[in-house]
Amino acid sequence: MKSYIFEAIEHGKKYPAKAFVTSIDHSSFHWHYEYEIILVLKGALLINVSPKPVVLEAGDIILLNSKAIHELQRTEEENLCLFIQINQCLFSDFKDRNRTYYFYLNSKTDGLYPKKDYCFFTSLAAKIGLEFQRNDTVGYYHTKSMLYMLIADLFEYVPYEIHQKAATSRENENPVLLMQIIEFIQENYKKGNVLDELYKTLGISEKTVYRFLKCNVGLSSKELVTNCRIEASKPMLKFSDKPISYIADECGFGSENTFYRVFKKEVGVTPNEYRLNGMTLEKNPDVKGYLSFNQKEAAELLNKYI
Repeated sequence: MKSYIFEAIEHGKKYPAKAFVTSIDHSSFHWHYEYEIILVLKGALLINVSPKPVVLEAGDIILLNSKAIHELQRTEEENLCLFIQINQCLFSDFKDRNRTYYFYLNSKTDGLYPKKDYCFFTSLAAKIGLEFQRNDTVGYYHTKSMLYMLIADLFEYVPYEIHQKAATSRENENPVLLMQIIEFIQENYKKGNVLDELYKTLGISEKTVYRFLKCNVGLSSKELVTNCRIEASKPMLKFSDKPISYIADECGFGSENTFYRVFKKEVGVTPNEYRLNGMTLEKNPDVKGYLSFNQKEAAELLNKYI
């Protein structure tokens, strides 16, 4: 099982979207259902994404489509980036729910260009980033209106493809159930009987869950548990001196031998080898690779791009 990490993005109660500024070190290859807009405010960011890797510099903007597998890496320059993650439900076709859309918005592309200049989109993205930080009635309505304006502008000015899905494929699409399964596993992966508890709690058979996960994330329930356990063990290996046996037990592997065998199969190195290599990294235990940054500078840069 060589799998990419599925990222479950939690939105606030106000809108099905999330916007934040951060300085990023790295992320593993991952994917999510959300459409994601990245605006580099400072420095540079390497994005490994199909069809080819791209290095975005200050002022560059890109849209990563729903389910796009991607990896983020910092360059030698310190970076500061705005991320806007928008739930795919806002892109649903009100006439045909079986349609999905693939947009081409990448200021470093050599191919398709939007009808409006890229600065039009960087300005709107920066406005959303600023308004998202407000916690009042005005900010709420400004943000909500600009999110819909952004989506309308994508359809009006940005080249896109329509992907038509078979009507039967929607039977296997249930984002709420998917989130319930993933959240349950993330909260209970340490338990040896996590899957039995999952089937009992949801009232769904093992075969049904297997088919559902294979269709939606390409993994079986067992593979998803293994994925969670391995990801949980990585920061413990890198940023602690806990014994391997302790980490194996803490992450739900049952035995040190099982941990070694599974970790080597999935990661390509043993836990000890991973730990030794990890010692050379900066000791930042944040799994997503987010770094601290100056909030005042972030606000100033957002205003600059507006």
